[in-house]
Amino acid sequence: MILNKDINPEHSLYFIGSLIINELIRSEDKNSDFLEVYRGIRDNHPITMNIFTLSLDWLFLNGIVDIKKGKIEKCF
Repeated sequence: MILNKDINPEHSLYFIGSLIINELIRSEDKNSDFLEVYRGIRDNHPITMNIFTLSLDWLFLNGIVDIKKGKIEKCF
């Protein structure tokens, strides 16, 4: 039997990345403020700034978002 090594999947980059994408979809602007997105997610899910930033970097590397001058721009 293969056991899942990730005890807390809600702390994974995939899960936090999906929360970031959902927050960007809910926002009406194409560009969203970095801290507003973080606060919007943190209100519902207790995450640290480090995990949020790593997840945002993961989305950037995959071409899902672009980050310019503190603004997160959707690329979808």
